[in-house]
Amino acid sequence: MLAVNQLTAGYGKLQILHEISMTVEPERFVAILGPNGSGKSTLLKSIFGLTDYFGGDIRFRGQSLIGKATETISKQGIAYVPQRQNIFASMTVRENLLLALRNQPRAAAESALAAARDLFPILADRQGQRAGQLSGGERQMLAIAIGWLAQPKLMLLDEPSAGLSPLFVSDVFRTLQTLSRSGITLVVVEQNARSVLRWCDYAFVLREGQVVFQGSSDAILNDEETIKNYLGVTVR
Repeated sequence: MLAVNQLTAGYGKLQILHEISMTVEPERFVAILGPNGSGKSTLLKSIFGLTDYFGGDIRFRGQSLIGKATETISKQGIAYVPQRQNIFASMTVRENLLLALRNQPRAAAESALAAARDLFPILADRQGQRAGQLSGGERQMLAIAIGWLAQPKLMLLDEPSAGLSPLFVSDVFRTLQTLSRSGITLVVVEQNARSVLRWCDYAFVLREGQVVFQGSSDAILNDEETIKNYLGVTVR
C-alpha cells in the first residue's frame, strides 16, 4: 500500500528526515511514535507532498508521490487530517461535511451524509451547530469524518487525540479502528503512545528523523523496557 524508501526530506535547506524507510500493508492501523521533534509530523506531510525532498522515494500503490501536488495525491486516494485547522469553525457541522462532498451528485452526497451520521453518531445531533462551538473531541470526530468522506484508501492523521479527555481519546481510537476494519489504511502520528498501542496493529518509533524501532502493538506492549528506552514512557 505505502512504501517509503530512504526518504530524506524537510523544509527549505533544513533536513528533518534522514533516509527513513518503512512499509505499510493494506488495511492496517499503523502508529508513528516518538518524542517531540523526532520528525513524526514531517513524515506525514512528506507523504502528502507538503515538504521538500532531498532523496529517496515514496510509493503509494506502486506509484511514486515525489514531486506531485497535494491535489493530485488526494485524488489518488490519500486523505490528510492535520492536527490544527482541520475544520471550518464558522460553518455548521453539516456545511463542513457538505463541503467535503461538493463534487458529488446531490443524491450521492445525501447518502454519504447519512452514512457519516451512522459512523460518527456524536455528530448526528450537531448538524446545525457551528463547528467552532463543538468540544475538542467533537471537532476531532468532524475532522476525521471530513477526511473519510473523500473515500480514501489511506488516511494520514496527525495527533488525533491531542488535548482530548480520556473518554474522547478512546472514542477517537475506537472510530479509527472501525475505519481500518472497513478497509481503510491508517497512518497515525501520536504522542499518546500508551493509548494508541492498545488500538493500532503496528508502530514505528522515530528519533531525530530516523526509524529506530518498529514492531506489532502487542510486541511493544509486552516489551515495556524496550519501548521505555525509546519513548521514555511506560505502556502499562
